[in-house]
Amino acid sequence: MSANPPAPADDTRTSRWSLPIVRVAGIEIRIHATFLILVALFAFGSSARGGPGVVGGLLWLAVIAACVVVHELAHSIVAIHRGATVREIVLLPIGGVSKLENLPETPRDEFAIAIAGPLASFGIAALGAAIAGLFGQSLLPVDLYGGPILHKVVWFNLIVGAFNLLPAFPLDGGRVLRSLLERRFDLERATRHAARIGRIVALAMMAIGIFADWWLVFIGVFVYFGAAAEEAATIVHIRLKGLRAKDVMLLNHVTAAELLEHDAPVVAPTADVEREVIPALTASPSHAVVVTESSRPIGVIREEDVEHLIDVHGPERTS
Repeated sequence: MSANPPAPADDTRTSRWSLPIVRVAGIEIRIHATFLILVALFAFGSSARGGPGVVGGLLWLAVIAACVVVHELAHSIVAIHRGATVREIVLLPIGGVSKLENLPETPRDEFAIAIAGPLASFGIAALGAAIAGLFGQSLLPVDLYGGPILHKVVWFNLIVGAFNLLPAFPLDGGRVLRSLLERRFDLERATRHAARIGRIVALAMMAIGIFADWWLVFIGVFVYFGAAAEEAATIVHIRLKGLRAKDVMLLNHVTAAELLEHDAPVVAPTADVEREVIPALTASPSHAVVVTESSRPIGVIREEDVEHLIDVHGPERTS
């Protein structure tokens, strides 16, 4: 299990399948429906002979979830202090996701937000180790399944903190790496380099997992596709940043009028392409929106027009 880094909140798919459980520091914590899979796995595994029992297993899962929430809250609180808006934190079977309304504006902001999660996990581990020392409890051998709860808390948080520092999107280490690469490259090129390194790390994880632990293969697949998704989302953001509907519309009044007759979505000339036009296109049955001014159609934006602008596999921008 790993705690995922902050991610732009550009869709609501995970929100629709999640339920709110608590609000902390003004941030809504939600639990995704698929988390029940993890509950079932823990209950089943804990009920086996020699296990801690169903109640014990589910209590340990609750502690794990709390540690992941602290990890994500660290990301979110730093993000808020850096000027971002945090919509929510969603708990998934693979960890947590902090949903930000906007991307960090500077490499320094991204570094601070990304590193906050692992530091929080290491802080929990250090506190647990200190308490264990006071009570004379040994932390060896490493065991996440048996032994005292404090022992497991320390090692779980050490592993989560260290794992998330791997230089691979969508882990925190991938964002730390990108923030460092931005000292030499622009954001798009830094993202491409970081995503490429992330995919290499993911392939290495899958290769090791085949011989060591199939759970590592599963995480490697998640990291591999997460790196690609992060690369695409960032490049879309870069290429659409600041663009308005009037910048991309086609001046075709006849087609605009025809689309209006078929209830095509309408946007203003000053509508933000990333935050207003694209959601309207997604919801439009005709895959087009009409740009109107003073209730008069002045142009059309089709899905393919925007896709041409955000071709993430096209040439890298250098400006």
